[in-house]
Amino acid sequence: MATLVSILLSVLMAAVVFFYVIVMGNFSGAAWVYGLFLIYLFARMTFAEQHNKGSGVKYRRIFQIVFAVFFCISFISRLFAERGSMAITSGAMTNSEIPFCHIAIPQVLLPFTITRDIIFPARVSGHYASIASMLCIWLALTFTIGRGWCSWVCFYGGWEEGFSHIGKKRRLNLLAKNKEIREFQFGFFAFIVLASLGAMSAVYCEWFCPFKLVTEFSPMNTIPGLIAGVIFIGLFLSLVVVLPILTKRRTQCSTLCPFGAFASLTDKASLFSVTIDTQKCKGCMKCASACPFGAIDTDTIQLKKGRPELTCAKCGECIHVCSEKAISYSFRFTAHCKKPEAKNNFERTLQLFLEPAQLFRFAAFSFGVIMSDSFVVDSLSIIFSQITHFSK
Repeated sequence: MATLVSILLSVLMAAVVFFYVIVMGNFSGAAWVYGLFLIYLFARMTFAEQHNKGSGVKYRRIFQIVFAVFFCISFISRLFAERGSMAITSGAMTNSEIPFCHIAIPQVLLPFTITRDIIFPARVSGHYASIASMLCIWLALTFTIGRGWCSWVCFYGGWEEGFSHIGKKRRLNLLAKNKEIREFQFGFFAFIVLASLGAMSAVYCEWFCPFKLVTEFSPMNTIPGLIAGVIFIGLFLSLVVVLPILTKRRTQCSTLCPFGAFASLTDKASLFSVTIDTQKCKGCMKCASACPFGAIDTDTIQLKKGRPELTCAKCGECIHVCSEKAISYSFRFTAHCKKPEAKNNFERTLQLFLEPAQLFRFAAFSFGVIMSDSFVVDSLSIIFSQITHFSK
């Protein structure tokens, strides 16, 4: 029955991929290549999970790393096509043509609520990465996978994901500081929100976002622009490259990202959560050591809280390392409801199909497919065209 469920889920995902990647990609060679890659990843993930709980997490890692790298290739190529460089031009600012990023959402909400002004220079609709489209995506994610966005869909997170898995051994252990790190993230989040309101501009985007280095940035032909550029480079190298390698953790995501903190607060509205069976848990702390977001610490386990802390991004790393199989995905609002006993094979198959873990992975991967399709297909087309050009 488990095999049948894996096949059914893979077929459904193949249908999602076929429409959003292959059909939307006009049946191009790049669309077929990426589509088949996605179907392979999801099928491998699903069958792995059926045989060994948590073992499919490596396919999530592969997807997010691939998405992050190819997103930047596509994004930068589009900037050069439109502007001739990665620098933000005065015309793009004046015409509100800056792509709206999910990280800007918590920065614009309070100023808009109070003043009814949108402080980010992006189009509300009718433009690439408009405000309306990103808000719709955010709302859909908030009520489904919640902060699972950070570990399954975020087109920046793959950079940290990749660097955090370069080394086999952790050189710097931050487990004892998890609580302080979480407090810092929410304190920094409050500062960014209030500073954006006071300055009536997206302060994090202008001064603190390390991913400006791999997307777009203000021209460094003025003193403020030069200072901002130095900050972006320093934050990228330290929080996205060096510290993830040393700590094997998502350091930028768990310390500085305002959207991560915001998604943690709104995650209570999401359908899925991660739970810890305190009866099965032996207190080995493997989950706390493996968590890339610092969402499990000593108190979480010793006080038998039954779930990770607020910053859990549902990445599944804790499920993967738990030898007691005490950690699992669950439906947030029915976590303590007793599952009815299946009376026949059909009911048992249906129960397997509707398990929270199955549905969460399907939903999270589907969002990843939808968000990544045009960027990765675009990047592959660019790479294929360059290979064809140089082979002539």
